[in-house]
Amino acid sequence: MNESIENIWKNGFINKPLILPNIEKLYNQKSISYTEKVMEGFKYEVFLLIPMTVGMFLFNIWLDNDDAIFWASISSIPSTIWFFLGRVQLKALMDIDYQSNSYDYLVAIRTKLNAIRKFNKRLAVTSIPVLLFPMLLYTYFKQEGKTVGEILGVDGFSYPTISIFILLPVVTFAIAIIAEIHFKKVTRKTSFGIGALISEIEELRK
Repeated sequence: MNESIENIWKNGFINKPLILPNIEKLYNQKSISYTEKVMEGFKYEVFLLIPMTVGMFLFNIWLDNDDAIFWASISSIPSTIWFFLGRVQLKALMDIDYQSNSYDYLVAIRTKLNAIRKFNKRLAVTSIPVLLFPMLLYTYFKQEGKTVGEILGVDGFSYPTISIFILLPVVTFAIAIIAEIHFKKVTRKTSFGIGALISEIEELRK
């Protein structure tokens, strides 16, 4: 193809016959081009979990606490699970059959992406207490009798050891807010692009 899809689109088919097959072909190409960009972005997010997992492991080793290797391994479990789950989700997106119909394809992609984003948001939030609680429980029994300030190495926090469990709802709530903002931003951006193409195709079909 000598001209890019974008140039044809911007020129509004100047000096080209506006026949239906040409329009359908353009939408087919534009749909594939856009969804490929979306999937590349999704793939980037998935593989970003690899350095995150390594970073979490090394950070816990650097803390040099008791059983550092054990807790480094435990802290790396969520991102490892997310990585393999992300690969499964990416494959599910790529397996959606195009079937030479850009409209149905875009609808299927948008539906699948929205379902994945909702699932991932719930997973991100629920993973926090699942991971944090055993760590706090372990710290409580290992550091029993010390103040929170002594455990964290911060002056002025003279609260009893059991106070560390306050971190559970506080951190979970903070992550829930961050996840809500992040996934809403990502979902809005993706849905807007795909939704605009779907709306254009629906308008042409009228």
